[in-house]
This record gives sequence, structure tokens and C-alpha cells, in this order.
Amino acid sequence: MEQGRSDTAPQLIESGIPTIEALVTQNLPLEFGAVELDAEGRVTPRDPDQPLRFRFHYLGVPFNVEIAGGGRNQIRLASDLGELPYTAESPVGRRYAQQLVRAASLLPHGRIFIDGRQHICLEAACPRPSPCTIHQVFAAIAVMLLEALPYLRFLTEVLPQRSYRGRIQ
Repeated sequence: MEQGRSDTAPQLIESGIPTIEALVTQNLPLEFGAVELDAEGRVTPRDPDQPLRFRFHYLGVPFNVEIAGGGRNQIRLASDLGELPYTAESPVGRRYAQQLVRAASLLPHGRIFIDGRQHICLEAACPRPSPCTIHQVFAAIAVMLLEALPYLRFLTEVLPQRSYRGRIQ
């Protein structure tokens, strides 16, 4: 018997319950994204070669997460933190934001940079844990966010009101 499999798995599969069938074919602990809902609302095994993507908000800032599939072992986190202030709008804010971007080169798992649209962006990545349980995934995301938190908080002082300034507290 494989680790994490039940002796009753064959009987459960024979019972015709699709949810049980999908779950008993998985090793335990159940990995994050191992199953999904199909169009009829049944739990089915998910293609492990496809990346798993989701969004969440932290301190009012939207973040995108991608857990690589196909044997690639990486969790990526990305966010658009707001617009770099124009010099006429806030010369001090612009200078501080640019200094913050330079200082953020010290982030262990990521970077903060100014993109071609003059937006301040955060990108971070870390190794995919094994087993890749939901607890391990969110712990990895928490590590990346905590590393960036001082920079996110500093941005509240330099970003214009129309950016995420009011949300990063």
C-alpha cells in the first residue's frame, strides 16, 4: 500500500462517488491544487503540468500568485503597487520612491522596480515546498510579503492618493 492511501480506496472507487474517487487517487497530504471542480461541480484530479494561479489582497493591495506546474518548482508573487509620482506632482515623493526601489534590491526573494509605464511593481519568487500543501504555500507567500512589508509601508508616504497609498497600512 502506498503512503497516505487507504485500504478502503478500491471499495470507495467502486461506490461510484466521483469526489471520493478523485481524492483517493491522490497521495496524502493532499497537495494544494491537486483537485479542481469540473463544469458539473464534481471534484476531479487537476492536471499537475498546468500552473495554478490565484489573486488575493493584502493590506488593500492586489497580489497575483502563480505556482508553476510541469515539474518547475517555484511560487511567484507579483503586484502593481502604484504609479511613480511625477516630479511636478511630488518631487520629494518621486525621489524617495526611486531610493526605495534601489534599497529594495536587498530583498532576499524578490525585487521592487519601476516598469515602462512608470508603475512601482513587486515581484518575488521562492522554491515550491514539498509537499506543496496549502499551509506550506501560504507560509511561503507570508515570508515573501513580510520581507517586502517595510518597503510597502514606506510607499504609503510617497505614493499619490490615487495609488494604493490609503490601503497599505
